[in-house]
Amino acid sequence: MEDKQTISISTSTLIKVLLIALLLWVGYLILDILILLFVAIILASLIDPLADWFQKHKFHRGTAVIIIYIVLLGLLSVIGLILVPAAIAQFSQLSANFGHYWNKLISGMTNFKDLLDRYGLLGNITNYLPGALQSGSETVQKVIGSVFGFFGGLFSLILVLVLTFYLVVEENSIKKFIQVVAPESYREYLSGLWERIKEKLGRWLRGQLILNLVVGVLSYLGLLALDVQYALILGIMAGLFETIPYAGPIFTAIVAVSITFLQTGGWMKPLLVGIVFLVIQQLENNFLVPKIMKKVVGLNPVISILALLIGFRLIGIVGALLAIPTVTLLTIIWSDVLVWQQKKP
Repeated sequence: MEDKQTISISTSTLIKVLLIALLLWVGYLILDILILLFVAIILASLIDPLADWFQKHKFHRGTAVIIIYIVLLGLLSVIGLILVPAAIAQFSQLSANFGHYWNKLISGMTNFKDLLDRYGLLGNITNYLPGALQSGSETVQKVIGSVFGFFGGLFSLILVLVLTFYLVVEENSIKKFIQVVAPESYREYLSGLWERIKEKLGRWLRGQLILNLVVGVLSYLGLLALDVQYALILGIMAGLFETIPYAGPIFTAIVAVSITFLQTGGWMKPLLVGIVFLVIQQLENNFLVPKIMKKVVGLNPVISILALLIGFRLIGIVGALLAIPTVTLLTIIWSDVLVWQQKKP
């Protein structure tokens, strides 16, 4: 006669599982609101040290945040008025010239052309790529539109700014709220967790923005010095793709070298462009990252890339933008779990 094994589940365990399932379900229903709150937390982490500086110089914390908002709005307006139209113009020019560049590339690579023709790929590539690059202004507008479309436009932007204002100005109220709603045994931990999340997110975001800016400017200046035709959009690309470890800079360098080759038809200037990106990468790895990100525990590059891909797959561009901060948050919590496990007898 076979022994029958029974699995007993306590009532408390069943209740915990049901509560977790309920929380996940509610979280899914209010995902948009949670994302807005998370964006506000990220922005609060970014500007919190600036508010501290103003407060030390006898400014009210609320006044400090308003000043920071005005300065940031001014900077973004200047960038939008100067860079965006020029970048769109360059992208449109690249789109218009792509057919010429492509034919030039194919005519100089007869064997490669025959190979593509043999497998029926040449027509597909020739038809697809110009369409993919067509109208740079529309491409940029779609990207911006998808971000604002997800957040619901102006109302959600204002809501994020209001939440950020509250998180920065009323930081003591948040700690008091934790003390009220959290079980007594978790109050100290949750208060400390909140501070560590803000500190780590803030350090990572400030460091990453500085790296993006420096790499973008250096790339633009280097390409401009070499008289590369699309220096501005390539510099912007270098700055943006700097967020993706290893793969981002390599991809940007390949694009820049390829475009330069298509423009010139020779190898000297593309080689110099490759050297420019190599020098910038070495400068970043050996000087910028140790100096700027020295207090930030970096994520594994593979994890970062996977997070970006998963975030983009789940909720598009917004998911990709929030992927790294989300993983940073999860690593903080996971490290605490490991510490608890080690402390268990």
